[in-house]
Amino acid sequence: MIRLFAPILLLSSCAFAVPTLEARQSPSIKQAVGTWQFKGCYKDFGPRILTFRYDVPAGNNAERCTALCASHGYGLAGLEYGTECWCDNYLPYGDRMPNTDCSFACPGDASELCGAGNRMVIYQNSAATPPSTSACINWRDGFTFGNNVFYAVPKTLGAGPTTKLYAIPTNPFVDPIYYSIISTCPAGCPYTDYYNFGIVDGVLTSYNNRVLPPNVGDSQAFIFTWPQPGPGYNQYCAKPNPISPDGPFIGHPLLSVNGNTNLWGLCPNSTANGRLDIVYSPVANHNHYTKSQCQDVYIQINPYA
Repeated sequence: MIRLFAPILLLSSCAFAVPTLEARQSPSIKQAVGTWQFKGCYKDFGPRILTFRYDVPAGNNAERCTALCASHGYGLAGLEYGTECWCDNYLPYGDRMPNTDCSFACPGDASELCGAGNRMVIYQNSAATPPSTSACINWRDGFTFGNNVFYAVPKTLGAGPTTKLYAIPTNPFVDPIYYSIISTCPAGCPYTDYYNFGIVDGVLTSYNNRVLPPNVGDSQAFIFTWPQPGPGYNQYCAKPNPISPDGPFIGHPLLSVNGNTNLWGLCPNSTANGRLDIVYSPVANHNHYTKSQCQDVYIQINPYA
């Protein structure tokens, strides 16, 4: 009897190729690239938290984006939506989010993560020179600081509470000319919705009111009259925050006027039931407050929300 045997097929080992280690590992955020350190996964929104966008033709990843930002002289690099590389020297806005929010793989290296939609992986270069805290943040879009919430913060980090500030009228809205000041809104205050301030082209804005130049010893005031006689005093700007817990490149900026961020005081107004008013360079023997009771503060600029 003739027996037939099925042929034995020898299959090439390449048909069962073992995945590489890179392919088996889940992508992750690279924690450091040379002198660049990962600072967090930040929420991006309009205005953008970093200003300058560059293309990475070879494919975006942490190494290429940080190198590109360094070549242009920037101390911050941001990777967003996988393909986007952003650079800047100061990050004024943006909330830190869970790292898991930055979940898009980098097209230039599948083992790395490059942010996500409205989420940016931020790196800071420890070898870069931080921006001067005495210089205005004037390289961004003119409307970057167009909608803000102001807070009075103690000059020493952690030395006291952060206090939200409001635009408080000093006489009735129905008057043909009325004034408002930067102040607080204690319990029972009816102006809890009036907390939107802006800085546009050097002018401090508060709704439809025109800012007045600050007077030493007095509250920062605005005037409303119609028609408005010009745009208002234009010596305001945002500056880097010297007490930011996130370091010299990241933090909510501070309000400066006439070149100074450090002349603001938060003073109990003895003629308004102790309401805390913002005063420009408090003085002795004032009719509305006692200088020794004033607290030295910065005015911190947060995005309006």
